[in-house]
Amino acid sequence: MTNENKVVEYYDSIAKDYDDSRFNNSYGQFIDSQERRTLDRLISTADGTLRLEMACGTGRLTNYATHGLDASDEMMSLARQRHPNVEFRQASAADTGFADNTFDVVYTFHLLMHLDETTIQQIFDEAWRILKPGGRFIFDIPSKRRRNLLHHKQTTWHGATSLDRQDVERMAHGNFDLRSCHGVMMLPVHKLPRVLRKPLQKTDYLMANGWLRKYSSYLIFELQKH
Repeated sequence: MTNENKVVEYYDSIAKDYDDSRFNNSYGQFIDSQERRTLDRLISTADGTLRLEMACGTGRLTNYATHGLDASDEMMSLARQRHPNVEFRQASAADTGFADNTFDVVYTFHLLMHLDETTIQQIFDEAWRILKPGGRFIFDIPSKRRRNLLHHKQTTWHGATSLDRQDVERMAHGNFDLRSCHGVMMLPVHKLPRVLRKPLQKTDYLMANGWLRKYSSYLIFELQKH
């Protein structure tokens, strides 16, 4: 069974409880707020562009998309209910089936960290293929610098992969320019009292996007196709 197949099987099994267990709490809401703050800066939904969310899951961030894609039918069925005006397709992010040069923006969150680098490279190549010239690929990944600093070792496939700027530029193969990098979650939010998490959102965002951003928990990269 490939790494990607394991991911699909896992998310099929937890689809019905996913939103409640991951984002219906102060920690999940903190992450959601920080991710949306960055996406609000990077993606305009009012300009008529075609925007694909790879691994859309239950549709938590699909309001930024015109098209959604996921390999998990169980997750995507919930996204369809949430976003009836979005066009959905069940497929792998590494082989979407869309035509060349279709989209202005392709974005994906909480996907690449579960995959090995070979599969991530395939997704980079697929994003490049389906993006229009000048189109942008936006994704998140755990920060390798942060994990190395904390001597963090992930023992299972879940969230096992981390990258840094140099890794991303290497995997871009000269097909993309690195346009911007943003940090998510500088503070150890899971260790903070729940009552402090919401008031610290703005402070954390500013810290994660300052000169120490490479040590944030997650990095959001914006690449632009040549």
